[in-house]
Amino acid sequence: MWGGSHTDPNGSVIEDLMEERELVCLNDGRGTRSEPMDIRADTTLGSDHYPIICSVGERVKVTPSNGVNKWLFHRADWIKFQVLCEEAMVYVNEFDSISCMNNQLTEGIIGAAQRSIPMSKNKHDRVLVPWWTDECRQAIKTRNRAFRLLNRTLSMQNLIQYRRAQAVVRRTIKQAKKASWRGFCSKIGRTTPVGQVWGMVKRMGGDRRQWDYPVLTTEEGAAVSDKEKAEAMVKNFAKVHSSENLSETAKGRIEQTKMQYPEALVRKVSTGEEMDSLFTMEEMLRALKDTKSTAPGKDQICYVMLKHLGKGALMKLLCLMNRVWIQGELPCAWKEAVIVPIRKPGKDPSKPANYRPIALTSNLCKLMERMITERLSFDLEKRGLLAGFQSGFRKARNTCDAVVRLENVVRKAEANKESVLAVFFDIEKAYDMLWREGLLIKLHQLGVGARAFNWVRDFLVGRKIQVRVGSAFSDQYEVHNGTPQGSAISPLLFIIMINDVFSAVPEGVGRSLFADDGALWKRGKNIHYLVNKVQDAIDYVVEWGLDWGFRFSVEKTKVMFFTRRKVSEALKLKLYGEDIERVNAFKFLGVVFDSRLTWKAHIDKIEAKSKHVINVMRCVAGREWGASCAALKKLYQALIRSVFDYGCVAYGSAAPSLLKRLDVEMGEMPLDLRRRQIAVNYWIHLGSHSEKLCAKDVLVDCWENEKNQRDHFGKAGNRLAKECCVFELRICPS
Repeated sequence: MWGGSHTDPNGSVIEDLMEERELVCLNDGRGTRSEPMDIRADTTLGSDHYPIICSVGERVKVTPSNGVNKWLFHRADWIKFQVLCEEAMVYVNEFDSISCMNNQLTEGIIGAAQRSIPMSKNKHDRVLVPWWTDECRQAIKTRNRAFRLLNRTLSMQNLIQYRRAQAVVRRTIKQAKKASWRGFCSKIGRTTPVGQVWGMVKRMGGDRRQWDYPVLTTEEGAAVSDKEKAEAMVKNFAKVHSSENLSETAKGRIEQTKMQYPEALVRKVSTGEEMDSLFTMEEMLRALKDTKSTAPGKDQICYVMLKHLGKGALMKLLCLMNRVWIQGELPCAWKEAVIVPIRKPGKDPSKPANYRPIALTSNLCKLMERMITERLSFDLEKRGLLAGFQSGFRKARNTCDAVVRLENVVRKAEANKESVLAVFFDIEKAYDMLWREGLLIKLHQLGVGARAFNWVRDFLVGRKIQVRVGSAFSDQYEVHNGTPQGSAISPLLFIIMINDVFSAVPEGVGRSLFADDGALWKRGKNIHYLVNKVQDAIDYVVEWGLDWGFRFSVEKTKVMFFTRRKVSEALKLKLYGEDIERVNAFKFLGVVFDSRLTWKAHIDKIEAKSKHVINVMRCVAGREWGASCAALKKLYQALIRSVFDYGCVAYGSAAPSLLKRLDVEMGEMPLDLRRRQIAVNYWIHLGSHSEKLCAKDVLVDCWENEKNQRDHFGKAGNRLAKECCVFELRICPS
């Protein structure tokens, strides 16, 4: 067909297709012309040849799902924005109602933004790549202009100009790709799914992921349009927060608890204590500085806008927040959340229950939440009201605190030929079903300031959600339980609510909490004695849950024996009358504990994950934007080394043959030295704490250390600290 002497299979396929579709190929040897209808493309895309585009069959009509326009902050005129905001703030009346003042403030900021910050046009017909920049756009425009000039006037000068422009395009795109990839690598870490990295690799090549929602199946029928999908999802999300999820027994116990604390649910009067003082400009600016770029709520105000406000606008914003603080009354707009559903991986996308809600609330409200969270957490820490074994959402505490405590107990039991029985709890819908009135009772018991109490009281009531699918919004639904998703203060409120979950557990039973991940353990030589004691502790926890509206998941709660003995299968622990599943390995706060604490299961897991990342690195190494040693090393540090680092203070006691499987050559400090460095750093971290931190107990010397053949972190950490000459350092408690 093309004048060659050999017929290959691809040519035969094209020939058969042409005969089947009755197509005619005009190929008489003439050169490609730019006149008549031969050329259908406006540009050669930098190639020396014109592209041949063949369209066979009819296109399927697709209903476009329009998204939401976004602010283009990189093209914003911030000086103009600040001036316009200052002018608009003159008309904000500080004596209007709080909701009116908030509306005036919001309208002033958005009005200034619309006149000084351009918005995206939301064109879905173009394939966008993450590395695209204005420099790329300008370089391509210049090249196309040179190409059109060359077409009009064929000359050597125009040809040279075109080729130079094309070289600039290639260089600009190459630099943009490298910069984009470096920026992405700087944001990923240990918890980043490998699938997300694969997705970025595909997007770098122009493969854009479609976010359209499929037709949803509901009890009322199929949801086809975006509006119908939004309605189906909002009903499902509202149902998750419904009190109907509670059993009749739980409802009765909640009512009994409420009747015991009638004074805890009414508004309080401020007594002028320090906690109730007005917020200062320094507090607001400090909270604003700590914010990151996140999606805005329904009011479309972003943190970056607030960071560019002038002094007058900031004073108005502070005035609004202090009025809310004094009156304990939030603007209605602050209680509205727009839900963006995100598909759960590996689930059927046609069912509304298989979507995770991402709530977008007002950034003005979240800024005030940060300010209150800072005050409230400082007050609780200062008075020592939070449980010492709670490590979640607290400064200078982390998941390793609970991990090393459990590892320490198991190693000591091992040295004394004892066993350890551990139970790992999981709470059903922990955040979604949090009992709001119960939270107010907890705040009352802790004696928080009157203004903080009144603010939280109003913050929790009258909250509404609506789902956005494309550009369609569902109706609003009120939710009656739970703390708002994405709220800055929700984590602190949750740990306050769960603070005394293990308060009734007898002494001698170990306990740990990281937010809603709880564990209990007991050490001893008699297995039957351990089972009885731990069962009593479980019963206490269940009773607490009934009083405060929590239910523990029987399916996800697990029990584990750390022992070298054979434990009878007849020994069972029960939760709500049902047997708790016994496991030989369990992932506790990201670290896999096995029954003999060899750490083989954990090392197998991180080794398998590393192999997936190596596949990504092999793929990236074949791309010009990711083939450099620096880019591959950054990928290794973010996705492999960070996984090795996490928990190494505990699993560092594994056998050398297991640890050797993780050793690689990357032009960096060897992993065995790095594990020692991290262990010493964590030893210093524990030493800087007061005795309130339960994990600090692992550093105390004990008689089991003499008998233990295998080091736990406390013993190994003390030895390393002496070797590094930091053991005698006086560390100021934090």
